[in-house]
Amino acid sequence: MTGRRTEILDGALTVLAEQGMRGLTHRAVDAAAGLPAGSTSYYFRSRNALVAGCVQRLLERDLEEDVPAAEAAVAGGPGLLTEALTAIGVRMATTERRRTLARYELSLAAVRDPALRAELVRGGDTIRARGAALLAGAGAEDPDGAAAEVAAVLDGLVYTALVRGPAEPEALAAWLRPALRRVIGALPGVGRGEPSTAR
Repeated sequence: MTGRRTEILDGALTVLAEQGMRGLTHRAVDAAAGLPAGSTSYYFRSRNALVAGCVQRLLERDLEEDVPAAEAAVAGGPGLLTEALTAIGVRMATTERRRTLARYELSLAAVRDPALRAELVRGGDTIRARGAALLAGAGAEDPDGAAAEVAAVLDGLVYTALVRGPAEPEALAAWLRPALRRVIGALPGVGRGEPSTAR
């Protein structure tokens, strides 16, 4: 993805997070990205193309940042995997809060938009496939099911944290860690283990 397209899509994610789907216009994205008027419409002729680009950018960010962090931890066993997922959850609710809110805006819109839903499902399937491969390496008996379960739990926890808290990173990590430890420890074949940095 080119630098200018990346700037535009990161601006679009900011607009989604701050203004929701209704606020996602080419003009609003130009302003959020600090670009001259008309820049967004030059790269994304329609709103549908812009929305599809947002989904692609979310997937790109996940594959660049979150997936490698989990993959690097899996060799250390359930404890380190729990810690990696806890760190990802904290980041999703704090430093990457805008990206997470943008994802939820798109997800809600997809309930009524079959084309957007298909785009999101494709992106989610890509992440779950990587997660399944990771968990297969950790010994999971049902890697696909395990990946779907872990993703659902993490997503639900992050959503709850955004709505109800806790918001402070250390308190959030302490709240996330036990639930993630339980789900990882309960996966057949992965086994149980205490995080090496558990508090």
